[in-house]
Amino acid sequence: MQSDQILAPFAPMEQSQQGYEAHYQYSDRMEVTQYHCHDYYELYIHLHGGEFMGVDNQLFALKPNQVFVLPPFCMHGLSCTDEMHDYERAYLNISPEVMRVLGCEQIDLNQFFRSYASRGVCTYQLSDHDAERFVSWIRQIQESQAGESDVFARFRNYALMINLLNLLCRTMRKADPVEGEAFSSGIMQEILTYINNHYTQPIRIENLARSFGVSVSWLSHEFVRFTNRSVYDYVLYRRVMLARQQMLGSASLNDIAYQCGFNDYSNFLRSFSKIVGMSPSRYRKNLLQYRNPELDISQQL
Repeated sequence: MQSDQILAPFAPMEQSQQGYEAHYQYSDRMEVTQYHCHDYYELYIHLHGGEFMGVDNQLFALKPNQVFVLPPFCMHGLSCTDEMHDYERAYLNISPEVMRVLGCEQIDLNQFFRSYASRGVCTYQLSDHDAERFVSWIRQIQESQAGESDVFARFRNYALMINLLNLLCRTMRKADPVEGEAFSSGIMQEILTYINNHYTQPIRIENLARSFGVSVSWLSHEFVRFTNRSVYDYVLYRRVMLARQQMLGSASLNDIAYQCGFNDYSNFLRSFSKIVGMSPSRYRKNLLQYRNPELDISQQL
């Protein structure tokens, strides 16, 4: 597979030294983003202006006060027929390390959220009251992280995040999840499912089109319309994100490259560096520096 398109670089969490970041945002006008994933949780609430949210091979019509729980390395992105206007949303990003701390050694929040995600359950409708509290907590965290924060301000943010996660956990256990919409083309949904299950294997758009009985031009157009990425870029991005995930283990970089579908290390090095913004070896070196000190607050006392 070949492409001349420049891939969007991976954008790390801005407040990486804290392991969490909160944002409330309103945009008069905004273009649709590419399907992407990251190595932290995203707790996102849609307030106004969006049309669809794609999560892996599902598509959800966006409604006010709809909340999404997106675990690490879950592919997602906005989808709409045109530019979005008056787009309002809020979201909280939390690293798995901070998520473990927020469980207070009483509940494994990582396992709780991943178990729902593994069943394709990711979005719920909040009441006006719960949505107002959800957004209020996010805005309070955002205000606190904007300036110089000491350990006590961070403790306050942890308390706010526990409130928010408690609301989510209660909602997920009691409320029915929002059902995904049918794609305008059932074939497109089947193609996305196939790619998500086989992206570490060789995939050629010509073979893909032939297998599903569509033309290459139709597949290319429809895939970009739903994911804002070409088939090639989508497959490459997923392989690199899987490699990032596997770097948490002890496998060699060469082994990771082949396990993720790259036929040689030089191709892996080039693709990884373009998407992540640094080489695999540099990323792995930085990984421990990011994961270990972020929760060590003893030096701040």
